[in-house]
Amino acid sequence: MAPRPGMIAARGLSLVELVIVLLVVGILAVIAYPSFMAQLLKTRRIEAIAALAQVQQAQERWRANHTTYADTLAALGLSSPASGRYLITIDHGAVDGYTATARAVGAQAVDTACTSLSLTLGGGTTRHASTGSALASVCWNR
Repeated sequence: MAPRPGMIAARGLSLVELVIVLLVVGILAVIAYPSFMAQLLKTRRIEAIAALAQVQQAQERWRANHTTYADTLAALGLSSPASGRYLITIDHGAVDGYTATARAVGAQAVDTACTSLSLTLGGGTTRHASTGSALASVCWNR
């Protein structure tokens, strides 16, 4: 359908429509970004859990060949994850158990809910703990 003489055909967006679209997109971004970042931090905690599980397996292999548990990662042939988000340490290696801790560093240091995760083996039982504002069950995804 051709426009009538004297009328201009409307094309594209007006400035007001463009501002409204940008405003809506901005509001959605402001709402979604904190949720996205929280989910990203939570997902990255899996790296710490996997590293601590690796330490636990290596400790059991070590204990099968020695009279005590190892007190360093180097003795187990392990190191902290290459991503640099967690620093893994063994706080106590002894005959009856050990404590391995994953502390958030680098980009993950902003995770105040779970600043560190620890796995303690003692007396034949394994305990999971964490520091930060969240419960250990939240940090360990249980």
